[in-house]
Amino acid sequence: MSENVLRRIPLEKFVDLKVDYAFKQLFGNKKNKDLTIFFLNAILNRTGHRAIKEVSFMSQEFSGEHRDDKQSRLDILVKTQENIAINIEIQLSNQHDMIKRTLYYWSKIYTSELKKGFGYHKLRPTITINICNFSLFEQTDAYHTTFHLNEDDRKFRIDDVLEITL
Repeated sequence: MSENVLRRIPLEKFVDLKVDYAFKQLFGNKKNKDLTIFFLNAILNRTGHRAIKEVSFMSQEFSGEHRDDKQSRLDILVKTQENIAINIEIQLSNQHDMIKRTLYYWSKIYTSELKKGFGYHKLRPTITINICNFSLFEQTDAYHTTFHLNEDDRKFRIDDVLEITL
């Protein structure tokens, strides 16, 4: 095939990026770190001095302290130059537990670095990005929503430690 013909064929004809394996190979691979950084800055709307400039790929395995604790495997977990952990999950089918699953993963990541003797001020922000192939909220038809810890009436943010983008 000529190069001009290939340019007109949509990428999804070759690979479906919604498939876990393909998504992880594209965005969770050290060889494609620049693409991962570009993707994160676009999704999180980070530009200028707030832009992510560097990431390191982290282990995606979470096991509990006890034999019966839940084992978890994240899709992609990176840490930025500012020591902010970002978890990227892709979910094709609605298991009707996405919010609880998201908060569970977020809490494991958020608390994982606090070691004995460390003060709570050492806890760093943790961001979760969920890419869902289904509608998660009846309240909105927006395809991109972001949540933080906010006070209910006056809507001020109490801290930047939690950010969930769906």
